[in-house]
Amino acid sequence: MFVCPMAAPSDTTGLQQLADSGKIRPDTLVAIAGKTEGTGQHDDWGRVWADVALREWTARFLGIPVSDVAKQVIFVLSGGCPGVITPHIAVVTREWIEVADAAADRDKRLVVGRAGSDAMPPEEVGRMGQIRKVAEATRRAMTDAGLTDSKDVHLVMVKVPGLTTASIKDAESRGQTVVSHDLTFGPEGAGVYANDAAALGVAMALGEVPESALSDSVVRRNWDLYSSVAMTSSGGEKRHGEVVLFGNSSTSQSSLRIGHSVTKDFIDAEGVRNALRSAGLQFDMLPAEKDLSRLVHVFAKSVIPGTDQVRGNRITLLDDVDAYQIGKALGGMLVASVTGRTTNYVSGGERNSHQGPPGGNIVAAVVRADG
Repeated sequence: MFVCPMAAPSDTTGLQQLADSGKIRPDTLVAIAGKTEGTGQHDDWGRVWADVALREWTARFLGIPVSDVAKQVIFVLSGGCPGVITPHIAVVTREWIEVADAAADRDKRLVVGRAGSDAMPPEEVGRMGQIRKVAEATRRAMTDAGLTDSKDVHLVMVKVPGLTTASIKDAESRGQTVVSHDLTFGPEGAGVYANDAAALGVAMALGEVPESALSDSVVRRNWDLYSSVAMTSSGGEKRHGEVVLFGNSSTSQSSLRIGHSVTKDFIDAEGVRNALRSAGLQFDMLPAEKDLSRLVHVFAKSVIPGTDQVRGNRITLLDDVDAYQIGKALGGMLVASVTGRTTNYVSGGERNSHQGPPGGNIVAAVVRADG
């Protein structure tokens, strides 16, 4: 996993340097996840611009048409870098090697799996159609990673289609309905419905929520249903879902390991530290510089809780006109205060989510296993 800051949405310099140095090869590149500058909303052209630039570079690198890139490399880009979030990409490679002495008691190390879903028409966004297709893709990504136990899964990143004015018109021209005509990431916006249906798809695939408990009516209604490892986002430019799954396996020869935890609220730095500990860093109160030198990357959600209380005191975030951006910035600051770096993947800003328990946010950390 290589983290490359971006000077602009179209900046592929970091990718080119990795290619020139031989750190990535056409046969090893499997996923690119990142934060892009822009609004983070459905009309975030910064994210779209970055997606186009990265796919075009990747197509040239792989020597294939742009239309075939998604068959080999999964892209999960989250828009909006308010506060202290540096625009960046995390480039993930994988190589298959023969291991003569694979043992079940070996320390578990990082593995990655990827999968694309079937096309998701607009009438499925935020509904069971999207949930089932994400679940199916998540299962295939888990198989692709060589994992059989969901407890070994620590992070599932998903990018799914959202809704646009054009896709809504398309659905309605065919006599179909859509989950929302609100194209924002507000409490009843199409964007959050897409994100949360994707999260419930992950939960369904990993056995965190039984399929019998799921229906169109529970999405953004029953907050007792959630995934503790799903980080999802949506975009109107998408037509299919894309899933990249991270876990640990005793058959892996990677030098990296992943762990995760859940914060209890917006000011829970201990929750972030627990993610580092889960990945294998050992420290008591605060990580020392030698610990942080082993930290490769942090992925985090920053969902606004549906309450105006934090530890018994009132906050005014829910009434703020810029709550979506502020919520994401708060998460970026919380993670940066622990990691001492700004190249952290922090997605969120929506109010309430099935990504993590009510009030809590998921944090996953990748570290070098040997210090």
